Order: sequence, then structure tokens, then C-alpha cells
Amino acid sequence: MKEKRTQLIPYALLGLCLALLLFYLFKSVSLKKRLTLAEANQQQNVEQAAYQQKLMRIDSMLLRGDYGSALKAYHTELDNKDLQDASGIELRIAMAQQFLSLQQGNQADQQVLALQDSLDSIQSQRRVLPQEIRSYDSLSFALEKSKVQLANMKRRLMNRSIGQYLTFTNTKGSQMHYVGQVKNDMANGFGVALLNTGSRYQGEWHNNQRHGEGSFYWADGEYYIGNYANDKRNGLGTYYWPNGEKYVGQWKDDKRNGAGTFYGKDGAIVTEGVWTDDKLEKKGQERRSRR
Repeated sequence: MKEKRTQLIPYALLGLCLALLLFYLFKSVSLKKRLTLAEANQQQNVEQAAYQQKLMRIDSMLLRGDYGSALKAYHTELDNKDLQDASGIELRIAMAQQFLSLQQGNQADQQVLALQDSLDSIQSQRRVLPQEIRSYDSLSFALEKSKVQLANMKRRLMNRSIGQYLTFTNTKGSQMHYVGQVKNDMANGFGVALLNTGSRYQGEWHNNQRHGEGSFYWADGEYYIGNYANDKRNGLGTYYWPNGEKYVGQWKDDKRNGAGTFYGKDGAIVTEGVWTDDKLEKKGQERRSRR
């Protein structure tokens, strides 16, 4: 009996070794999958940050008034087959077209005024002619001037039908170039605004203030997607940093207030808890957001 037990020991040890080998093999595969996923997430975040930087450079063309070049660059991005979300590009194209239309409209206004001045000058010069010729020329002049005014009116109505453009200063003192829905001569509804700082907001508005769901992109690649109230981040929202880190949680008056979670660039939770005035109440890694 003792000899049989002695013979079983090597088999038991072999079985134990195989079990340990399988365990560590499974552990290795699991860790490798997690590492691959983390690397993929990091690469995606890097590509997203680079893409946002590229859009910012094109957006800066709009701020400089180079609407034609910006429109061409947006169309190039829209033709990119790898683009997953085309809605943002299409919205920018609509904005660039609106800016270009307004620019051409201003040029048309100057041409109309010049033509009207020219017609007025011609009329004043022809007063020296005989009465019969003056009567004929007056009718011709009135007809030509009416045509100019009618064409000008049609162009203005067309501009209003495709959206409206506003410029105003927000509560933080930045000048806003806005294209979107307008009510009572103010931004109300959905629209997009470019700031003189190079930043961009797209989302819902109420009386020239960001109010509702929206997205704000800074020129250095940081961006926020979530809720706004009274022109500030309020409610649930997510703040992203270019290196892949992010905060998901509650906001009040542009500061983290309430429950929230901070994620590292690999997508893993770094810390979570309750924030008060942008500070975490318990110890853990913090990352400051823009005020």
C-alpha cells in the first residue's frame, strides 16, 4: 500500500505542475489581451486628439476670413473614408458656406450701392436734356433701379432661408461668431460658434448662452461633451485630455461638483468619489480642467 502511494506522488506533482502551467498561461493570455486593448484605446485617443488639432487648424481659417480655403479643406476631410462621425464636418461645411455667402453678400451690397450711386449720377446729369428725353430716361432709370433693388431683396431673403449669422460677446468676454437658429435676434436652438481664441462650441443655445447638450473644443486638443446651463458646464458631462485621460461625472458652474470618476489613458479607473469645487474630497490622482 505504501509503495502505491509512493508511486502516485510523481503523478500528483505532474498534475500540479500542469495545473500551474495552465493557470499562468491563461493569466498571460488575459494580460496580453488587456494590454492590447489598452494600447488600442491609447492609439485611438492619440488619433482623436490629432484629428481635433487638424480640425482646429482648418477652423482657424474661418477666423481669418479665408472661407473658401476652409470650405475646400472640410470637403477633403469629408471624403476621408476613415471618418466615423461625419456630422461635425457637415456642420462645419454649412458654417463655411454661410460665412462665404455672407462675404459674397457684402461684396454684392457694395456693388449694388455703387450701381445705385452710378444710376443716381446718371439721372442728375440728364436733367440738362430736353423735357421729352428726360421723361424717357427717368422711366428707364426707375426701371433699372427697381431691378437692382429687387435682386438685392431676393438675395437677402435667400440668405435668411439658409440660416443666420451673429456676432456677440459671451459672458466670459470672448467674441463669438455664430451660425445657426436665431430667435429674437439671439442664438436660440441649435448652432455652432467659433471663438476668437480658436475654440469651438456646437450644441444648444438659449438667448446667446450655451444651454442644453453641447460639445466644446479647445485649441490644444482638450474637449468637453455634456450638459450646459447658463453658459457654463452644469449637469452630467465628460472632459477629455489629449493624452487619453478623462473625467466622467457631475458639473456645476464649470467645476466638478458631485459624483465622478477619473480614468487613466489606458481606460482604467484611477480614482472615483465626490468632487467639491473641482477638488476631490478623498485622496487620489486629480487632473485640473479648464475654468
